[in-house]
Amino acid sequence: MSATQQIEPSIDHYLAEYARVERDLPGSDDSKRERSAELTRFSEAGFPSTREEDWKYTSLQPVEKRRFEISDEAEPVALDELRAFIPADLDAHRIIFVDGRFNAALSDVDDLPAGVTVRSFADYLSENAGATVKAREIEEEPGSLTAMNAAFFTDGAYVETAANAVLEKPLHVISVTSGVRDERMTQVRHRYVFGENSQAVVIEHSVGLGSKAYFANQVTEAVMGRNAQLTRVRIQQESERGYHVSSFFAQQRRDSRVFNHGFDLGGRLARIDTNARLVDHNAEVHFNGVYTATGRQHVDNHTRIDHATEHSLSRERYKGVLAGHARGVFNGKIVIQKDAQKTDSDLSSDALLLSDNAEVDAKPELEIYADDVTAGHGSTIGQLDEDAVFYLNSRGVSEEGARAILTYSFANALVQKIGIEPIERYVEAAILAKLPGGRAYVDLA
Repeated sequence: MSATQQIEPSIDHYLAEYARVERDLPGSDDSKRERSAELTRFSEAGFPSTREEDWKYTSLQPVEKRRFEISDEAEPVALDELRAFIPADLDAHRIIFVDGRFNAALSDVDDLPAGVTVRSFADYLSENAGATVKAREIEEEPGSLTAMNAAFFTDGAYVETAANAVLEKPLHVISVTSGVRDERMTQVRHRYVFGENSQAVVIEHSVGLGSKAYFANQVTEAVMGRNAQLTRVRIQQESERGYHVSSFFAQQRRDSRVFNHGFDLGGRLARIDTNARLVDHNAEVHFNGVYTATGRQHVDNHTRIDHATEHSLSRERYKGVLAGHARGVFNGKIVIQKDAQKTDSDLSSDALLLSDNAEVDAKPELEIYADDVTAGHGSTIGQLDEDAVFYLNSRGVSEEGARAILTYSFANALVQKIGIEPIERYVEAAILAKLPGGRAYVDLA
């Protein structure tokens, strides 16, 4: 029996759900046909299975067995409910989506600089007959869940910068699932189109409220013009009953730069795919990520950097901290195509296990088809250095405090790479609140 046959009842539900909501989905008749084709792609492939190499360690059975539905309307959410997720002292533009729908009352995208557009993706689709569901410039968006998103997405952020435009303040994009009603799903899609020599900082924040189970499926596309620069900070703080899947696809032209910082702190299960394709000379990409998991959380990060032409650079570094019975997965792949001579790339993954029951499966990979390249990769999985713990104890630091200091130092090195102090402070505090002994570190600081 095939995987598709095994999950047919689940697929039938989503075919029926699409029929129920199709009329209300934004876009022209052409985009509706595009959505329908993506629905077919999803239904034929089905949910990913652990039989697939890329999903070997992550089962979506908990998602598959439920019957999630698109909310007919967003639940009311007050700004006060979100203040804990807005970094103090951060001067930023803000666009907020609640249950997959743009909330104008909570957003603040006034006073944008000349040449910068920030708006609802649903409005963009509805008002532009030629707009497509998927960015034409992105050559491929693999995976059945990205197809599911393309079929079902209700809204997201559409950001466009003209040539030479600079978004001087960060843009904080917050996707909120209210968690008021059981078995709801949010399907959000963001698109960033950056003109030549333009720059922006975008903070993508996934937040879960309430106590009900939900499924959040998000896709982000970034189309990078020549010498454009994107700094993207992705913060995932879904609720403990949230199932989170997200994918990022960047297409980079000559001299463009992408700095992607990911921080996974929440969710019952989280799967994140981060992809960049460097298609022109001197393109540069940096992937940095920190994931922390406790209890029985499951966090899976898959990355792929594709060097398609010569003289490009990539740097990738991920760190995981796991406690309790948590499980982490990291699979990072750098592909250097035969025409990508003079590529310079490096990939590393490090994980810290704070309990005997925590587990990490890590697999950094290089695929090299060119002969004049510089490339390296490595992976470590370990526990705290007991000699270092003893040393701190001898200096009067408690056992809990010593372990907190060492754990925090391990993770914080990548937080400091963000380079924007209010965001760094927010992420640091969020990590400390999650880590065992984090309170002890705060007391010592």
